[in-house]
Amino acid sequence: MSLSQRPTLWLGVGLSVHLLFATALFEDWLRPLFNDASHTRRGFDFSVFYLAGQALVQHRDIYAVEGAFGYRYLPVFAQTIGRLYAQFPPLSSYYLHLFIGEVLLCANLWLTWRQSIPKLLRARAVCMWLAFSPFFLEMYMGQVSFWAASVFYWLLLALQTRQPNSPTVLWAASILVKPNMLIILPALVRLRQYRTLLIGLGSAALVSLPYFLIYPNGFDSFVQTNLHSGHFKGALTHAGNVGLWGGLVSIGAHFAQIPLSELSSLADLPLWAAAPAYIAPLICGFFALFASWRAHSKDTTLHLSLWMTTYFLAYKDVWEHHYVFLLPVLIALYLRNPDVRLLCIYGALALPTPFVFFDIQSGVYGPIDPERTWNVATSLVYRSAKLAPTIALWIYIARQLRCRLELRGLNEG
Repeated sequence: MSLSQRPTLWLGVGLSVHLLFATALFEDWLRPLFNDASHTRRGFDFSVFYLAGQALVQHRDIYAVEGAFGYRYLPVFAQTIGRLYAQFPPLSSYYLHLFIGEVLLCANLWLTWRQSIPKLLRARAVCMWLAFSPFFLEMYMGQVSFWAASVFYWLLLALQTRQPNSPTVLWAASILVKPNMLIILPALVRLRQYRTLLIGLGSAALVSLPYFLIYPNGFDSFVQTNLHSGHFKGALTHAGNVGLWGGLVSIGAHFAQIPLSELSSLADLPLWAAAPAYIAPLICGFFALFASWRAHSKDTTLHLSLWMTTYFLAYKDVWEHHYVFLLPVLIALYLRNPDVRLLCIYGALALPTPFVFFDIQSGVYGPIDPERTWNVATSLVYRSAKLAPTIALWIYIARQLRCRLELRGLNEG
């Protein structure tokens, strides 16, 4: 038996890499590999949840707190988790946040390991959970993308096993954690999961409504932050935005010879330079709709995975830690069909970008954007490290949707 066929090797590698991540959270070993870790302090995003909880305690609007890009989630998260964090000192709450992330990871490992598939495949999937570098960045920043990604994984499993009520609860919960989970709405329509869609969406809206009635300006801020392309000056795109949209804005600014530091909205660019950023989300959405509606397969994992992958090609704000949303996609797809191409895509996404070679003032905290010093080629090489495997994954899923062969789900019988 070759080494790659030994389950213990995969488990050992995964545990070793995860231990490295956990240790590096309190050291500086891995910070230079990521833009957000190199120039922002630990718990930078976590501070927004903490401040939102404090605002509630002090009867202030959570959407008026200052920190990162502001509070951009639905009120329930601040009313529950944020308020809980506000009861403790910031550092203690950050440690609690890390603990919750590890608990969710353990839950995902347990759900993966209990599948009725060969031990080698389970070991590889466990390794995939443990050795994904965006997870380290997620924990460093104190984000909750992995929370929503975990719920998304549970949703995939619930739909595969045709559980009657769980999908509704899980989708509503995922939206309340991260509103960008709305990206899978077209997939639920295509799969005719109307009960899940309507009750889940209605429940999330219903529990959010009271807060927005009390603070009507909060709803405007929520929509503005999540849907509009405007940011404060100099933050329209930067090295932290590794999505397709951010890359197109950067390239357009380079050719228009407008410094990134001068941009606050697409209107600051000439129309010809901004046009790709305006058009790309529409094109990506059209191709996703076409691939979904013309699909021969009714596999729920494929349909939901297609739209989750589309998020990285269509949305305006894609940070490197967001790639934890592709972990459940890659793992569910691999357990469904152990294709070596999926392992290759995973490997490319699991590695950090070549950011460390292009950074300036590495390790210095502050509003430092290395991309302002880059040329077009550097921006392309940097983002291609994530975008190329993401596009490959999108194409892989779209081609699988065209297949008439129905592969079995993880537990389907």
